[in-house]
Amino acid sequence: MSGTVTPPRGDHCPSCERFIGPSDHCPYCGEASARAPVLRRLRAAALLLAFGGLAFLYLMVNRRDLPVVRVDAITPMMNFAYVRVVGRVVHEPRLSDREGSVDYCSFLVDDGSGALRVQAYRGAAHELAANGSLPHQGELVDVAGSLMVTADDTPRLRLQAVEQLRILGPSGDG
Repeated sequence: MSGTVTPPRGDHCPSCERFIGPSDHCPYCGEASARAPVLRRLRAAALLLAFGGLAFLYLMVNRRDLPVVRVDAITPMMNFAYVRVVGRVVHEPRLSDREGSVDYCSFLVDDGSGALRVQAYRGAAHELAANGSLPHQGELVDVAGSLMVTADDTPRLRLQAVEQLRILGPSGDG
């Protein structure tokens, strides 16, 4: 059987017969692999489909509206969740400053099912105070941020950017 020639396999070079794996060209002699061009096209199509899927997923995540969560529905399992709450500001915001610059502010938002403390630190707090964007008592607000549920199950919402707070309007209660 020494005179028979075996057809080249797709994972070996047809010229030097070394293992080249999925490569299109032999890294040893530079010869084109014997792999069918259909496999190359299939590999390129799979890569294109994967990137297209990622782009679609990215667009869907950026275009969706964050659902509104009721304060009484917040559980310890939602710690660090990104949520949105709509409610009225219960008291005037509390501000704390260091060296003449606001570095903390907080206010309570009541959505009818319970109250939630909203907190902003450093840059966000400074920008809220500097722009006059802080809500006042009785105003209806739409606020989004990450939840922090403490050991005693007290939820707090951390406002990370000024854009996460929208004042929807003044109180209708008078």
